[in-house]
Amino acid sequence: MNNPPHVLDLLDLAWAFGLIAISIGLLQWQRVGLAGQMALAAARSILQLLVMGFGLQIIWQLNTPLVTVGGICAIAIATTIAASNRIGDRMKGLLPIVGGAILTGLIIAVGYTILVVIKPTNWYEPQYLLAVVGICLGYLLNNTAVAGERLISEIDRHQAEIETHLSLGATPAQAIASYRQVAVKSALLPTIDTLMVAGLVAIPGFLSGELLADVQPVNAAGYQIVVLFAVMASNTIAALLVTSGIANRYFNKYAQLQSIADR
Repeated sequence: MNNPPHVLDLLDLAWAFGLIAISIGLLQWQRVGLAGQMALAAARSILQLLVMGFGLQIIWQLNTPLVTVGGICAIAIATTIAASNRIGDRMKGLLPIVGGAILTGLIIAVGYTILVVIKPTNWYEPQYLLAVVGICLGYLLNNTAVAGERLISEIDRHQAEIETHLSLGATPAQAIASYRQVAVKSALLPTIDTLMVAGLVAIPGFLSGELLADVQPVNAAGYQIVVLFAVMASNTIAALLVTSGIANRYFNKYAQLQSIADR
């Protein structure tokens, strides 16, 4: 029989600082110049993770639909704001587009995962719902940001070609189809690469956490598969929606390509 998982106390966490100290010491020795940023990042991660940990503990104890969904909404809003900010200021008012894409991808992928695949006793059980939502949102942040940034860059660099297609009778969707495809591919390739090497060159993070929590390896691997597929579905839906929404902002009601100042 396996021993129960070790519960980390404050002394254990204090010893973990040694890992950061080693990293900072090596950077200082080699004069890389990132020691200050690493220390700041470590301090922020401690504060943020402790706050999240206490918040999740409260959600776990209350175990009600309202509290669980409220926690998810708070994380989703933070993800939406971060993704919108990463896309940049070349196009204003992207929050509804990014938020709609993230929310739609999340509801479809996570809803299917919880109701069809995992099927817990109560759909709102934080053990399952928050775990899947949290992992999907982590990927969605980067996915939507990359898709949006790449599409804006592609359209801005190829305005002459797009206008030529429009003058020859192409619809706005046809004129930018190839650039939208490039943006979606750029956003999804990292996730596809993760699927390709999962379990081959590294143990994925979710699986590692399950093993540390003393879950049977085969069962943990099954949950990792489910989570990765949920991530892939949510990313695909969000990438397609965010690029569609941004693309529509480039054209007026007369199907004419607008200048940067008009958007």
